[in-house]
Amino acid sequence: SSGNVTLQKVDFHAKGGQAKKMKVLVYFGEHARELVSPESGLNFAQHLCGMYPETKEKASSLLQFADVRLIPVVNPTGHDMVMLGGNLCHRTNSKGVDLNRNWDDHWRPEKRVDTNSGTAPFSEHETQLLRDDAVKYKPHVFLTIHSGTLGLFTPYAFAQSAATPSSLLYKHSGPSFLSIKSRMESDDSSKARIKEMINLLDGINPKYCNCEAGAAGDVLPYLSPGTSMDYMFDKLGTDYAFAFEIYDGASSGGYKYNSKDVKLIQTGVLQRRSDFLLVEEMSEAEDIFEQSNDRGEQCFEMFNPETKTDYDATMDNWSKAYFELFEGLISIEKSHGMFAN
Repeated sequence: SSGNVTLQKVDFHAKGGQAKKMKVLVYFGEHARELVSPESGLNFAQHLCGMYPETKEKASSLLQFADVRLIPVVNPTGHDMVMLGGNLCHRTNSKGVDLNRNWDDHWRPEKRVDTNSGTAPFSEHETQLLRDDAVKYKPHVFLTIHSGTLGLFTPYAFAQSAATPSSLLYKHSGPSFLSIKSRMESDDSSKARIKEMINLLDGINPKYCNCEAGAAGDVLPYLSPGTSMDYMFDKLGTDYAFAFEIYDGASSGGYKYNSKDVKLIQTGVLQRRSDFLLVEEMSEAEDIFEQSNDRGEQCFEMFNPETKTDYDATMDNWSKAYFELFEGLISIEKSHGMFAN
C-alpha cells in the first residue's frame, strides 16, 4: 500500500519441478475502462488453479517450470470510478494520470486528458508500488493486458526496435525518440530477444488474434513513451516483455479479427485505436463519445464484450493464448539452457 492505493497480487507456485523457475509477471487493468482485462486475469487465475479440465494439465506443467504473479487490478482507484461511480469512459487513475505513461522509460511531460503522464516519472503511488514489486520480484517475463483494439506487441513502444526491415517500418511524423540511448542501442542481445518474441507471436497470432503482431514502434503508426512494457525490458532488464490488446468492440470478431474485419482494416474502414496511442494521435473515438448521448455505453462497447457468449469466448480464447505464450517461452529458455535436464 501507498497513500490511498492498495494493490493485490496473486502468486502461483507448485512444489517440485525445476530448481530454477521462470518468473512471470502479468498486469491487468492499467486503464480503468478496460474491464475485460481484470476479468481475463480472474479467468486465467481459475485456469491456473486447475478449475478447467481442458487446461488442468497445462497449468500443472506450466507451474513446474514457472512461478506466476498476477496483479489483477493495477489501477484500483480508476477501476472504482468505473465500477462504483459509473464513469464507463474513465481511463486514468483517480488523479487523472495515465499509469501507462508514468514509467521511467523515455518519459515525457504530457497534460492532455487520458494521456496525462503525471508530474514526473513514478509520480503516482500505483507505479511506485509496481516498480518496487517488480524490482524485488525480478521477472523473466512481463505481460500487460489491454483492450480497445487487437494486437500482440513487443518492445519498443517509444521507438522503432531495429528488429524489422526498414522497408516495413512506419515513417513516423511525430517526435522521434530514435536518437535516445537505450538498451536496444547498446545491447545486441536485446535485438535477438525481440526477434525471438516476434517469432513466437507469429505462431500464436493466427490461432488467437489474427491481428497485428510485432514491436509496437515498428508495426503501429505512432510511438509511445513511458510505458510499463518498455520499462520492464529497457530498464529492469526483463528477458521478455509483451503488451496484448484482447478486445476490439468496433470489430465483428471482438476477441479475434475475422476475414471481414481484416478487409475493413486494410481499406481503412475499421480504424486501429491502440492503448499505445500518442497524444498527437489523440483518440478520434473521444470526439465520437463526446458527441453522443450514449457516451458511456459506447465506451463500454468499444472496450468490453457485451453478451455472456462473447464474454465467455473472450475469456477462453485469451487464457489459452497466455498458456501458449508461456509454454513457448519455456521452450526458448530450454534451448538457452535455463532448465536442468
